[in-house]
Amino acid sequence: MHVLVITSGFPENEKDTDCIPPMQEYFRSLIKNHPEIKVTVISIHYPYKNFVYQWESIKVYSCGAARSSQPKRFLYWLRAVYLALKINRKSKIDIIHSFWLTESAMIAAFISLILQVKHINTMMGQDAKSGNKYLKILPLKKIMKVAVSENQSLYFSRSAGKEPEYVIPWGIEKFFVEKDERAIDLVGAGSLIPLKNFRLFIEIVKKLKTDFPSIKCLLIGDGVERGTLEELISKYDLRNNISLTGHIKREEVLRFMMKSKILLHTSGYEAYGYVIAEALASGCYVVSKNVGCARQGEKLFVADTEEELSSMICRILKTARNYEPKIIHPVTATVDSYVRLYEKYSAG
Repeated sequence: MHVLVITSGFPENEKDTDCIPPMQEYFRSLIKNHPEIKVTVISIHYPYKNFVYQWESIKVYSCGAARSSQPKRFLYWLRAVYLALKINRKSKIDIIHSFWLTESAMIAAFISLILQVKHINTMMGQDAKSGNKYLKILPLKKIMKVAVSENQSLYFSRSAGKEPEYVIPWGIEKFFVEKDERAIDLVGAGSLIPLKNFRLFIEIVKKLKTDFPSIKCLLIGDGVERGTLEELISKYDLRNNISLTGHIKREEVLRFMMKSKILLHTSGYEAYGYVIAEALASGCYVVSKNVGCARQGEKLFVADTEEELSSMICRILKTARNYEPKIIHPVTATVDSYVRLYEKYSAG
């Protein structure tokens, strides 16, 4: 079976671990457990140059659009279609799998029509929300749409007036967790942008400091809100309580999580929220708003208000001792679900 992947971005090499980690975990597990499936990737925007390369055993064609604007972007779309036809002549494509319900899905839908093969799409982020202009122009009835969480599925249903055909959570590989002392009480990780709502993180730390004067917190990431957050930290006299790391590699993020007790996830929206899965796999407790994959569980606590989030964290800090890793969805289960779809809709 030959699967053609159309995506906005794909890791440039095996060391590019920050580029869409759940997609990397998925394809690494897919090619390891199903060597009979051939995967070819066409990436529209990233890497930012036009070249052909190997990632693991997957051949990747990078168009190098680099988020160029129209009308130039249209030329890259044509290049993607040309590459797909060229790839198909060498090795017949049985199914198309696109990521993001945006331009990559539109290109994939066109290739699907030309080659007369089925098209599966995985929604990745805010493409499930009503602000996605492509929802009005895509042939949604002809695309097998996959949401990565029930929360994302609900957003899509409200936006498009129809449900996705499938919900397949992102999986994560079990990794070795060092038995270090959990010296960091609270960690937050993600882009420092308004959507991630790290101002709430700081407000909660301010409240917690009353009961935990020496509380130690870490904010991992960088973005447009960094200056504002630093000002807020100074205003509340939390410079001895909250440290900002800036952008660091995923491997280092995981190491910090293994030294942390609780991940506080304050984001107002997530398609899946892979950082939640990473934190649980690192042995952390997670306190989160009701977004993405967040579901009440043994080590995962969901709340909406600042008061509820603060109360949960306070209780965990006073009582929790179980820092064993927890995998909420194994990557092999994700692979098995998609392989069943590939087999079901394959051209043969």
